[in-house]
Amino acid sequence: MPGTQPSVSRWRCSATRWMAEPDTLDEWLEFISSVHPKDMDLGLERVAAVAARLTVNQPAPCVVTIAGTNGKGSTTAAMEVLLQSAGLAVGATYSPHLSRFNERIRVRGREASDDEICGAFQAVDAARAETPLTYFEYSALAALYLFRAAAVDVALLEIGLGGRLDAFNLVDADIAIVTSIGLDHQDYLGSDLEGIGREKAGIFRAGRPVILGAVTDSVYEAAKALDCPWLRLGEEIRVARQPDAWAYACEPRAVMLEGLAYGPLAPDNCALALTGALLALKHLGRVVNPSEMVSALGRVRLAGRMEQHEYDGRPILLDVAHNPAAAGFLAAELEARWPERRYVAIYGALEDKDAAAVTAALDPLVRHWLLIPSHGWRGQSAQALAGQLDPARDAEIFEGFAAALERAMSLTGPGDGILVFGSFSAVEQARELLIDPRQRTIDG
Repeated sequence: MPGTQPSVSRWRCSATRWMAEPDTLDEWLEFISSVHPKDMDLGLERVAAVAARLTVNQPAPCVVTIAGTNGKGSTTAAMEVLLQSAGLAVGATYSPHLSRFNERIRVRGREASDDEICGAFQAVDAARAETPLTYFEYSALAALYLFRAAAVDVALLEIGLGGRLDAFNLVDADIAIVTSIGLDHQDYLGSDLEGIGREKAGIFRAGRPVILGAVTDSVYEAAKALDCPWLRLGEEIRVARQPDAWAYACEPRAVMLEGLAYGPLAPDNCALALTGALLALKHLGRVVNPSEMVSALGRVRLAGRMEQHEYDGRPILLDVAHNPAAAGFLAAELEARWPERRYVAIYGALEDKDAAAVTAALDPLVRHWLLIPSHGWRGQSAQALAGQLDPARDAEIFEGFAAALERAMSLTGPGDGILVFGSFSAVEQARELLIDPRQRTIDG
């Protein structure tokens, strides 16, 4: 009868409407986006209760959580490859994704398939009963479910936002990494760096080791309060750059690796990953083979992180540097690797980013600024982005990436490069044009 709810078992109730039980991955993604009335609902009580029903609170014998404003994805990717080179089965999460949701969950060296993810979502949905979960909480629980099902040795959990209240913090990690502290997501984390540091240090567990990059005093204070042994980049962990290679040293572990080739990922993030891999191997009682690690680092790739292409004779670099700290880090890497090269920049940004500070960080290396729109949640037009910049910058506005690339080609000469950076949306627009769709994976 009109107005009655369907009684067929293939119908489910979302927060706003009745819909057929999801079947494909696209249907599941639509469904999990509708279950909770909010995009974000920070807190662990609901998601931890569902995790307990699923028995995924401890998804692997060794769990590593990776938090930080920038560098989380690069550190996770490098650790994944390093641990696999040591013969371990690894599960790894990445957030957000560029092209496909599958990029967020990798199991034993490959992206989870549509069928595997749908099965995990179905298990999560059955376990949640009437508990509302956000898109991010569904995603986190699905990853933990798949890692436990695959019996991985190590679970690498990239924290998407903050730390203390992130869904993955329901797991008591054996090792915690904080890569950096900077300003981003101020609507949720605030603009106080020490406060942001405390939030990210919420992933620490009493007495368990932590690895620290460029962090605030509040992170050290949290580690001290919990009696966590630490290894710090620039102190116990050292990186030495040379023109053609770099070296790594970790004093307490008595490990030194030399002749490491420069890859797409920054040496600092690779050093954090090397240290994390050493601690994970120790935790599992495995023997370290330094030569395997040197070889493995050469295979590390992560889409949108110093990702290099060539187009009609021009070098093109893609990077998702989207906040001032990341832009400064990117500028330093570009200057160190290609000191003579200058760029035409194709830039897109979400509406809540500090575009003026981002462009200022890269101004010394950029000869021309071309702006493109960013699509999706918090996206904005190129015209709106231009309104955030200093009018003296004289940036050109384009409706899409293809037109901007054509203009960039006309503005560059021998020795110049094209830098496409900013939002994940901007980088994905470039990848759609530059890369065959079948090759657009998490490792590029």
